[in-house]
Order: sequence, then C-alpha cells, then structure tokens
Amino acid sequence: MTAAPVPIDPIALSEAARRGDGGAAHRLAVLSAMGLGVPHDWRMALDWLAKAAGAGHATAGPELDLLSGRSAGVDIAAWLASPPPRALSEGPAILAIDGFLPAEVCDWLRARAEALAEPALVYDFDTGRGRRESVRTNAAARFDLERMDVVLALVRERIARAAGLPVPGLEWSQVLHYAVGQSFDWHVDWLDPATPAYASDLAARGQRIATFLIFLNDDFDGGETAFEAGGLRHRGRKGDALLWANTLPDGSIDQRTRHAGLPPTRGEKWVLSQWLRGRAPRV
Repeated sequence: MTAAPVPIDPIALSEAARRGDGGAAHRLAVLSAMGLGVPHDWRMALDWLAKAAGAGHATAGPELDLLSGRSAGVDIAAWLASPPPRALSEGPAILAIDGFLPAEVCDWLRARAEALAEPALVYDFDTGRGRRESVRTNAAARFDLERMDVVLALVRERIARAAGLPVPGLEWSQVLHYAVGQSFDWHVDWLDPATPAYASDLAARGQRIATFLIFLNDDFDGGETAFEAGGLRHRGRKGDALLWANTLPDGSIDQRTRHAGLPPTRGEKWVLSQWLRGRAPRV
C-alpha cells in the first residue's frame, strides 16, 4: 500500500554531487522536482539534472533532451499546463483529456517500465502486503523514489494540476502492462472505511480521491477501461488520459466507480496508473 519513507540526506548528496557524483546529482534533481527533503524548485531540479548529465549519469542527458525537445531550454510552464478535459460521465464523474502527454514521453515511460514489470498484485487484508490473485493477471512496474526520474516527476505534477489535487498526495506511480487475454477484473480503487485493515492507511493519507490513467500506446485491440455505471467502455489514443473521481463532493466513497481493465485481443496495452490522495503521508 503506502511505501516506507526513503532516507534522504540532502547535505551528503550535495557534497557528493559537487565532487562529481552523477548519481547524487540526479537524486537531488528528483528530490528538488518533488519537494522531498529540499524545497520544491524546478529551476534547481533542472540545474542538478544538467550537473548529473555532465557527470555522465546514464539517464540525465536523455531526460534533458526529452524535456527540452527542439528548444534551447526546458519550458516548465508549458510542461505543467494540461489540455482541457471533456466529460464522459457525470455519475460517476469521469473525464477524458486528449493529448495529455507527447508520444515521446509515453515511449520513455513504457521503455522504463518494460525492464521493471512484474506480476501485478492485489492487497492482502491479513498481511497488509500484495499477493497474486486470479482477479488480476496483468503486470505492473512500480516507480518508487529509487526508480523516479525528473521526467516522471514532471508528469506527476502535471497529473496533480489537471486533477486539482496536491502533488504530495500522489501515491507512487505504476505502469501497467496487459498482454493478450490479461485483465484486471471488476474492482474499485477507493479504500473501504469499513475494512479494519485500511484504518491506518486512511488515517495517514486519507481516501483515494481520484484515479488517473494515461494511455502509453494504442496499437492494440480491445483492452478498454470499462465502468459498470452506464456501461461505459473507453480507450484513448496514445498520450490521452482518463480521470475519474472515487469520492463524492462530501468526501464519501462513490459506489458507482466499479470498473475493470478489459483484456486486449491483439497486441499489448501499456498505461500509467496514478492514485491521488488528499494529503501526504504522516512520517
């Protein structure tokens, strides 16, 4: 469920980065981009990323190239501005955002996930950990702090701004992979307040207010995201996003958000999945 905090020592990282440690500089770039242990500062994040690239860090240079495109610098304001949403349903509240991410960023996220994907898990009430279950046969790559990069940090802030929720309330991002026939059967994303196993998690972080999906490819058949309410089935083009509220305006859970990731009938489906809470965890 909620990841344990990763120890952060900005002073030691800064000293190492100034000695030419590209890994330390990259970690500082990520921390600055996320506001973890250091002030949230995109200019500083990009400065550290440039230092990491200069020190030979494996992904820092490609990250800068991807973020800058054909321009001389990185336009953070443009990166954080989301296209307008359009409503697919009002009950429950489901929105589509066309062209949310450039195709090159989708390819970046997919490539990173391909090396990390493992069988996806469901929550085990008895142990508080994940377990394999027949209801979920797809694979998932989870991006915690150790796997985070500046590109994904920017994507996460773009998601938060589009949803109107705080960046610290984002859980760790996941990229989901569905091969032909694989699915995530009917389920909900909200945490049931009546379930004792969720009590500590809900007390620490609050409810999963919203779910955000980004379609990283579209060269497959089938594989729609299906909702029981209204019989909605949706699949976007590469770079499109799908956003829905798991709670009602009064903060209570929306029982109508039961949904499923249907199996592809041809090709592979890759989506970034992001759960959004109302606040950061208490540490």
